[in-house]
Formats: sequence, C-alpha cells, structure tokens
Amino acid sequence: MGRKTVCRLIGAAMLLFAALFIVFAFQNPQASFPWSNEVTYGIYFVYLVVMVLLLAAPFGSRRQ
Repeated sequence: MGRKTVCRLIGAAMLLFAALFIVFAFQNPQASFPWSNEVTYGIYFVYLVVMVLLLAAPFGSRRQ
C-alpha cells in the first residue's frame, strides 16, 4: 500500500467520522463538551485542516 492510498484512506475515514458525528450532534442537542466554544471550534478547525490535507495530498505535484 502506497503513501497516497494511506493518505486517502485516513482522510476518507476522518470524513466518515465527521459525518457520523454531525448526525449524532443533531440527534442529541442536549449533549455538550465541558469546555468553552472557542476550544471546540479550534478542535474542529484543526480536524478539518488535517482532513483536507490528507485528502488533497495525493493530488499534489510530483517531484522529478
């Protein structure tokens, strides 16, 4: 299994987990995190950036 395949699989798994988390969050509006919204949004942002990088990395330019 190459590096591109591993990056795509991890990125796809993260995307699936995020979709499942959103479904869970909409079905359980009473659930919350024990910290402030700024921390939550920071975690969401870092997660999104890592996921996008993993999904986009295999499409980068090739070095020769």
